[in-house]
Amino acid sequence: MNNTTVVDVLISNIKEDQMLLNVVEAKMNETKDQKQAIVNRLREQQRDLSVLSKYANEEQQAKIKELGFDVSEPHKNVNSVANSSFDLILKAKDHQLTNNDWYEAYVKNLPKNEEALNYTAFNIKCRTLFNTQKLIRTKSKDATSSREDIISLNGQVRPAAKKEEKSVSEKNKTPNKKDDKPAKTTK
Repeated sequence: MNNTTVVDVLISNIKEDQMLLNVVEAKMNETKDQKQAIVNRLREQQRDLSVLSKYANEEQQAKIKELGFDVSEPHKNVNSVANSSFDLILKAKDHQLTNNDWYEAYVKNLPKNEEALNYTAFNIKCRTLFNTQKLIRTKSKDATSSREDIISLNGQVRPAAKKEEKSVSEKNKTPNKKDDKPAKTTK
């Protein structure tokens, strides 16, 4: 005969529920780990997409927009000072200015309600244009000052005088046997 009391039943139920709770907690921890791995992958993919979205065609850009990303803003990482300063270089003759002329043009083109940055702060704000290789800085002969440095649009054809100097220096080089061999490429 089985003499089970109410207390015995409660003890049995508690033991069973404690085992079930341990099983469920283990499943929850495993699920949390899986969720974190997925979230980390999504973050990495979103960073990659933000960099590569500028190379996407129209169909791909539409798909990116469906995912909730804005691909229409190409200058989102560039500040307003750098944007307006970049426009000044685009408007300049031969797309180049000295650093001092560039700063003075920035000051002249400021809206009346804005206060101009000092020369150093201006150069710091515009550093992103050089880091993204939109602009190139050619150092002047005076290495102690950056005011005479030439700021130019990247990809611009250099003046003829510099090309002539380069071709003369190339003619004076002695041929190297390594240069005669075709370069090996790896895949």
